[in-house]
Amino acid sequence: MKLFQLILILMLPAISICQTKKDNIKITGKINGKIPETIEYTLPINGIEYFGFTNSIQPDSAGNFEIQLHSDKTCFIDLSNNYKSFGTLIAEPGMNYKVDINTENAENKFRVESSNQKGQELYNQLSNRSMIVGGHFELETRNYQKDSIVYNINQKLNQSYQTEIIGFKKLLKEKKISKNFYDLIESDRDYFYKGAQGSLAFINFLNSERNKNTLTEVEYSELWASVFQSNPITDPKLLSSPWFYFYIENYLRYKELILEKVTTSALSEIGKKGLIHTHNIETAKKYLTGFQLEYFIAAYIYYNAINQNYEKELLTLFDQFKKEYPSSRFISFLEPVIIPVINFHNKQKESLNEKIKFAENTADFTLLKDVLKDLKGKQYYVDVWATWCGPCKEEFKYNAKLYELLKSKNITMVYISIDKDFKEKQWKEMAHFYNLEGYHIRVNEKLDADLRILNGNSSLAIPWHFLADENGNIINKRMSGPSKIENLKIELIKN
Repeated sequence: MKLFQLILILMLPAISICQTKKDNIKITGKINGKIPETIEYTLPINGIEYFGFTNSIQPDSAGNFEIQLHSDKTCFIDLSNNYKSFGTLIAEPGMNYKVDINTENAENKFRVESSNQKGQELYNQLSNRSMIVGGHFELETRNYQKDSIVYNINQKLNQSYQTEIIGFKKLLKEKKISKNFYDLIESDRDYFYKGAQGSLAFINFLNSERNKNTLTEVEYSELWASVFQSNPITDPKLLSSPWFYFYIENYLRYKELILEKVTTSALSEIGKKGLIHTHNIETAKKYLTGFQLEYFIAAYIYYNAINQNYEKELLTLFDQFKKEYPSSRFISFLEPVIIPVINFHNKQKESLNEKIKFAENTADFTLLKDVLKDLKGKQYYVDVWATWCGPCKEEFKYNAKLYELLKSKNITMVYISIDKDFKEKQWKEMAHFYNLEGYHIRVNEKLDADLRILNGNSSLAIPWHFLADENGNIINKRMSGPSKIENLKIELIKN
């Protein structure tokens, strides 16, 4: 007996090593073209892949890199840089992969050499394979929003699903992909289209308040309920899906809006008080438990932090998360995106730059022309933006060169915000945080309507940049933004 125990003790390290090697995944990569500073790759935590929970590696001067990670489940690993995906790898425990990334050839930018190479190629041809390549549920629902018959919607969704999965079925039959590979893809596609179905029901719910819904209340409620009947959130397959967070988000909307009958006006009032994120987390705690809850809260905080609205509420929620989950693996992913929120609120303690000027009495104006004329400039470069607009805030990174150019041309900088009244405090705080030198105007209802007429499109896509003369007349309705400063220089010469 003692001899057997001794042999077992001696064998344990070897068993442990074998198990570790079996679960290892090795990715050897090569960059062709412009080499990015880093390659970011998603980390499958308990098998779940989420675009925000990543690690990174720096390629060498020749573009070579190597990634080693551990997973005991077949999983998705997305390789990207600054939220721009190079491609998605379907990785199986114990396998090695050779990846070729071409940063200058869009048609052949991602190739994987492995025993399931054909499956990798087919999956990366999907335009909706992940959130960062345009695969959000709401985008998919555009294909079905005009349908007013539930049966037709279900048929179309199923047809879209079958069209995508049929190629993988063929590869499985030909033994060019493994059963684990196929099962993950099948689950991924299934949850994506079920998520799109739930999103379509949600959009009909929102449109019903404006009498623009194509489905009746009974129809969209039943359509929504059927999603979670066929694909419940307790299904273990959901925990291997990149759509986990967005699917759970849709589920919580269904619970709150349909079953609890919470009104959008009530939610709007909560938002105005700066408590909407706290409310959403409390709703999640009513319906989720264990690892699902931990994962959802972490993903929620991350997603809202990177939106750059800098809500102070997120700081409280992050501190609360750390207390509730002090050993959570997600804390290290959240800290980098919380730091800018902290910096934003520290900035508010500093004095306002004297070159940031908030125009007065704009509530009395009905025409943008009169507002600009009142500023008494010679020419105006106008940036139309909003605090919730991510691309608008991306443009602010290039403002130093913009201000230098405008000064050389004696052009006055004007920022026009289309934010609502309850966003006034955040509007001024963002102007301070981004150090937006120039005149600032926030539209009233009539100015907003005039802006849309001048733009020529009632939906008013922003950021929108235009040039106006000293009388407020538009000289050029479409000017380049600060990020395209060389183009802007040419446009200003022409004008």
